[in-house]
Amino acid sequence: MESDEILDSWEPSESDGPIITLRYFYHSADAHLARITLQQAGIPSFITSDNSQTMLPTGPGWIGLNIRESDAAEAVAALQAAQMWDREPDKGQSWRQVLIMIGVLLLILLLGILFNLSSILGIVIS
Repeated sequence: MESDEILDSWEPSESDGPIITLRYFYHSADAHLARITLQQAGIPSFITSDNSQTMLPTGPGWIGLNIRESDAAEAVAALQAAQMWDREPDKGQSWRQVLIMIGVLLLILLLGILFNLSSILGIVIS
């Protein structure tokens, strides 16, 4: 390869025009597949908030696929051709995670109350 350009990176400049978020994704893998699809079509793009699932695993839908506004029609066409545009993300998994976390927190709270109550009443829990 003759070029020093990193093919997997794109930092927009003022000459690129306005940058828009084409779509938000619930899962990092879906966002990266869409970005690779656009890359293969010659459309530069980048992903934002990919680390949000690491910090907030119950807050999906924040992973943005960003492109130049001038590439929007071509990007939508490329994702439609790859059958990635109309696909509805799986939202059910996220609610399951929320319910599990609420259950765990309630269990911890209940155990804390029982422990404090047993300390006050002098009851030994074994």
